[in-house]
Amino acid sequence: MMATVTLRDDEGRLVIEALAELPFKTVFELIGDLNRQAVDGAGGPGGRPYHVGRDDLELMLRALAQLPYERVHRLLEALRAQLTQSRGEPA
Repeated sequence: MMATVTLRDDEGRLVIEALAELPFKTVFELIGDLNRQAVDGAGGPGGRPYHVGRDDLELMLRALAQLPYERVHRLLEALRAQLTQSRGEPA
């Protein structure tokens, strides 16, 4: 399963920062993929779309959960809303 999540630049940096706290061999491919998409993709005022697999999305969420809540709660809420909307579920 692939998902598309939209991240503003500051949110993307927060995801990378969170991933960097995990073991390198676990995250290096995902960090590289996210960086490639950031360079290749066009972003608008609402952010830039990133295409990630389910395992990568779970890894991103696990990494974010390890950062202090006050730093990540808005991003986690935004990601939850995007995923709910993409499934066609009520928000």
